[in-house]
Amino acid sequence: MNVEKTWLYRTLITIVRGIYAVFFGAKATGREHFPTGQNCILLSNHIHAFDPVTLAVFYKANEIHFIAKESIFRNRWLAKFFTQLHAFPVNRGETDMRAMRQAVQVLRDGHVLGIFPEGHRQQDRTVKSIETGVAVIALRSGVPVIPMYISGHYRPFGRLRLTVGPPIPLDDFRAERVDADVLEAVKERIVASLNALKPEGAE
Repeated sequence: MNVEKTWLYRTLITIVRGIYAVFFGAKATGREHFPTGQNCILLSNHIHAFDPVTLAVFYKANEIHFIAKESIFRNRWLAKFFTQLHAFPVNRGETDMRAMRQAVQVLRDGHVLGIFPEGHRQQDRTVKSIETGVAVIALRSGVPVIPMYISGHYRPFGRLRLTVGPPIPLDDFRAERVDADVLEAVKERIVASLNALKPEGAE
């Protein structure tokens, strides 16, 4: 794993970590599932613009490279800021080969990749579908794919929770020739793994 320690990333996370604990009542369970000494893909449901921060607060082993929507990079200053935080753009709603190649390269370079596979924030807390590109990246990477589920609310004392699950088993699919049927099966397994982490009665 290529361990990164950049001043901006670490400073911001140190500041917001206290805010999360005090104002959001944020807690995480299942962090023992994070790989030790190995890079990985972190997958999570998507409920709020702060979700990337939530992952970064609780994943302490390394800095995360996030795939982010292309629109936030249209502003020159925002693009510079988010690039320094390791984010890179993807055109949502289409197969963005450039973003997929960059994601695979991030993993080959030993970095940690963060993806919100639904592509958009969802009001319905049940994950129903994910982008096909996520399945392609997961299969090509060969690294552990860690599912996570964010529940609760981003408000004072909102009992924000992050649940981390065990790596999603994909070796059986990686041994096959990748075609449309395999990709659909991988997507279904990822969706099931994410929803299995949803706390009972979560809103």
